[in-house]
Amino acid sequence: MIHLIVNANARVGKNKRVSTVLTELLTAYRKKFTLYEVHREGETKELCRQISSKPGEKTIWVAGGDGTASEAINGLHVDDTLHFAFLPAGSGNDLARGIGLPISLEKAAEEILFAGREEAFDYGEMELHPGGKVYFAGSSGMGYDAKVCVEVNASGLKKRLNKIGLGKLAYFLVAVKQVFVNPRFQVTVTADDGASRTFSDCIFLCMMNHKYEGGGLKMAPTADPTDGKITVTLAYGMRPLRVLFALPKIKSGRYVKMKNVETFDCSKLDVITDRKQYVHTDGEVVAEVRHLTVRVADRKLRMAVGQE
Repeated sequence: MIHLIVNANARVGKNKRVSTVLTELLTAYRKKFTLYEVHREGETKELCRQISSKPGEKTIWVAGGDGTASEAINGLHVDDTLHFAFLPAGSGNDLARGIGLPISLEKAAEEILFAGREEAFDYGEMELHPGGKVYFAGSSGMGYDAKVCVEVNASGLKKRLNKIGLGKLAYFLVAVKQVFVNPRFQVTVTADDGASRTFSDCIFLCMMNHKYEGGGLKMAPTADPTDGKITVTLAYGMRPLRVLFALPKIKSGRYVKMKNVETFDCSKLDVITDRKQYVHTDGEVVAEVRHLTVRVADRKLRMAVGQE
């Protein structure tokens, strides 16, 4: 039995047809399923908690954007009895990219149904000091990229552009603006080896489980979601015009070769800043703190994937 959870509000309600598409596909493949349509924040998390906590084998499919995937990750009880699939139905769909699925809902669902394959993937655990723990499927960060998320979500620009199929343009427009107005900060990072490094005039600090953020931007081009590591990238000491010049290089990941960009892998990272910074997980702002710790979660999550 597949428990199918569909976020009907992703992409400003355009996912009302997602339920129909997936129902037809599952019926064609003769799969038994129960459909849950969610409309409010927190519903996906609670449904995932309830279903995954039941005894015995269970299969949960979630359709929505990356924020929906983040909700699901924060609700799931992850163990060997859980089988999970994420179906891209948002504007960014970075998790699908990160695990090698097509970003088309129909193609992703067809590949999953046809291939019948699973892989064990890492996901991130973030401890906020103070604030407790949150989990993320693919990306987290503070500074520039988190401030972009804050403004995009607060302005309503993404919702308006999503109505004409241009949701990702909102991130681009706000990203250009924030190059010039986002304040820099000082950050001290301590990785598994115990060595601490301090960076002044920091622009952003990203802690990634897979390569993508912001709708296909390769923030961490070397990240591998199965290696048990968090890939860290940070930029510092660049003038605004040089940052603007670097933005197109993020799409391909070539920006990590620029001067004043650092990248490394670790299984745990402690972060302390000189003043509070917004923090996002999977594009959703979760806190404003000076101190956090990120690590790879103890258990891997078995997720459905497409063809090899």
